[in-house]
Amino acid sequence: MVETEVDPEIPLPPLQEAALDEATLDRLFLDIAAAAELVSVSLKAGATARAGDVPRAGSDELVLARRALRDGTALGAQIRYRFAGSEWCDTLLRTPSGVRLVRVRIEDALGACAAPTSRRGSTRRERE
Repeated sequence: MVETEVDPEIPLPPLQEAALDEATLDRLFLDIAAAAELVSVSLKAGATARAGDVPRAGSDELVLARRALRDGTALGAQIRYRFAGSEWCDTLLRTPSGVRLVRVRIEDALGACAAPTSRRGSTRRERE
């Protein structure tokens, strides 16, 4: 196995992680449907395959994604939505004990990408 040296100056966006049981996962889908503006839903079919984007059908996208996670036709889902003035991305991955949630605020991720990338301190935005 090859180890890659990580530059300690490379900033990473803050992530929120949680292990969800089925009831909590159901509540997450209900909360997003009720309180957020849905941007997109994508499904992951397998280790190397992508199930694709869920057809735009309003809140039905969330119902289809939840069903695919429950019945195993999707091993994961990525849900992008707007809530409280920010855009969020929730990645849901099936695990033997339930579902793993990784959440990131898009603005934080973009900010990390624009942070200094060289020792001179220039940012990607400054170079563009």
